Amino acid sequence: MKTIYLTLILGLIISRTTAQTVEPYIAIVKTQSDKYKGILYKVDSSNVILNAAGNFVKIETKTIKTIRIRGGKKAYHVIDLIKTGSDPQEYKLNSNGKMVDKWGNEMPTPEQELATTFFSVIGTAIANGLALPIQSINPNQALFRFSGNHANEKIKWQELNYYSIYYQSNPDVLAELRKMREISSQFKP
Repeated sequence: MKTIYLTLILGLIISRTTAQTVEPYIAIVKTQSDKYKGILYKVDSSNVILNAAGNFVKIETKTIKTIRIRGGKKAYHVIDLIKTGSDPQEYKLNSNGKMVDKWGNEMPTPEQELATTFFSVIGTAIANGLALPIQSINPNQALFRFSGNHANEKIKWQELNYYSIYYQSNPDVLAELRKMREISSQFKP
């Protein structure tokens, strides 16, 4: 009985550690008449389904011109360059009666420490002001253009399907294995 429990617990631990995480991708879909933006939920042969603000939107594949795929935005990390003063324990009294650090530099005056703190705050504000617009850029990870000839664009639809939440949570493992076998059978060193 203990071995059965141990086997079940071990199986659960292994399944949890090897579980794939689902990453939501933002899709910007341009059709012949409209433009839609939302999380790519599912792609099938006749529709693309987006989750736009909590509502599911079905878009027919024959009306789609382009689909842009973007990843989620990453959180902005503030750059911290503030220096708030020196530690008085780092300084020792030398033979001349001055407080110096281990390299022989004199202890800064209160005015010098205040100036250092002031300029470090200004420098931090400037660095964060320059880094924020750069951090907010969210480039496309993929761009799919469709001309209406769906027979030739079957590979594009399969590739687009990899970005959908539905496919990431329910991958077609057998189809992927068949593709890998086809590729490996064609490869000859």
